[in-house]
Amino acid sequence: MKLFKKVVVGVLCVVIGLLGTACAGAQQPSGGDGPIDGNVDENKQITLKIQSAAPLKSNYQALLRTEAEGTQLYNQALFTQRLVNGFKDKYSNIKLQFIEDGWGDALFQAQQLYIRDYNAGGQMAVDIMIGETYMGYFAENGVFAELDAEKFSDVIEGACADVTVDGKLYGVPMCTGIMGLQYNTDILSEVGIPEEDWVPSTWAELLENCKTVSEYAEANGKDYGGIIMNNVAGMSCAFRAEPFMRAAGGDIVDDAGNLSINSDANLEAFEYLRNLAQYAYGDSLTCDSEDTLQYYFTNKNYGAYMIEGQWPMASAPENIKSAPLPAKNADGTGTGNIYCGNVLFGITNASENKAAAQAFLEYLTSEEVQSWFYELDGRLPVSKTLLESDEILTVHPNVNSYIAQLNAGGFSGGLPCFTKNANDIWNLWGTFYSNVLTSSENIKTLADKVQADIGSKLG
Repeated sequence: MKLFKKVVVGVLCVVIGLLGTACAGAQQPSGGDGPIDGNVDENKQITLKIQSAAPLKSNYQALLRTEAEGTQLYNQALFTQRLVNGFKDKYSNIKLQFIEDGWGDALFQAQQLYIRDYNAGGQMAVDIMIGETYMGYFAENGVFAELDAEKFSDVIEGACADVTVDGKLYGVPMCTGIMGLQYNTDILSEVGIPEEDWVPSTWAELLENCKTVSEYAEANGKDYGGIIMNNVAGMSCAFRAEPFMRAAGGDIVDDAGNLSINSDANLEAFEYLRNLAQYAYGDSLTCDSEDTLQYYFTNKNYGAYMIEGQWPMASAPENIKSAPLPAKNADGTGTGNIYCGNVLFGITNASENKAAAQAFLEYLTSEEVQSWFYELDGRLPVSKTLLESDEILTVHPNVNSYIAQLNAGGFSGGLPCFTKNANDIWNLWGTFYSNVLTSSENIKTLADKVQADIGSKLG
């Protein structure tokens, strides 16, 4: 759990009162005495209260009536309906109640209130919590019950890294995502880059192709650039920078969990990303919306390449293709990626329905349910059996490069979790990264400063 331990230590005393760990009263969630017993009491009527987010829709019945068939919301509602009905066929005594509490900081605040109210003597409001960035923090601090890992042996391991503590499993993902390289065949063909060179295998080849595209565009009055780069402040740009940091041997925090933004490996990655930004479509470096950036790339054809997750690929036009991120070195060494859109579930230790909750998560991650999910929503499934099947390659062919990367593995976890001053910390990161891409300031000076500034926010 390298992404959490040292970061959490600096803030644990502040958050203990919210999480109800060691300093709380008798009602606190605790670490439990082993994995959840898998036996569901089928004679007991149970309502499972489950925090949800897309594609699980709490209002799925209304959406099926009001949304046009085939739209994203309709498909998410259809997936939810299939899931509910399928689970009911297995456990007729269990009712599923989905509760949407937002995402990000809003979700984290709601979860802290649930824990606070429980510690004050009330019942835990939910049996299952959802999230991404903060789920590892909850797992390390006793909020979640240990799962029976054997029941989730088909779930791809790397996506569970942030909720695996001392070899014990405290959560599983409903879906996941990683970064890849998307490319525009129309632009690359127009520029004259040979088709066999459209997919760069190294950092140097990507840089050279972006340079060729930008120089052609400038010489011929074209309104595109070599690459669309994400410079959206905060965590958004961090998800796109992190694979390059990892490929260089760095990370935002090191293996011991210490903040390490100014490491030599990271400086090498930042230098490369600055060079790449020379050939970016200019407006992408000042755009503050992920959706607009994807629109620039997919609909407006403003860039030959884009570093992005797989989510747009299922519906991308014919001229937009995807490939693995290039390796840093010509010998294929120096690869990196990051789990993003990694929607995790954990069962609260305070739940009175742990066995039923585990049965739901086992069904959610099953090959059958994951195949519905991938077909209808296009996000990466987490069932290894499904991911390794021939059938999945026929569903959304433009996503297959992401599936290949996911199966190849070699990486784990997402961004580090900051539970104190998180907004300030990610704003500091965003300012730093923007300066890396758009200024001529010395990168080591910038990195040393943000290292110190973020360090001061950790306490």
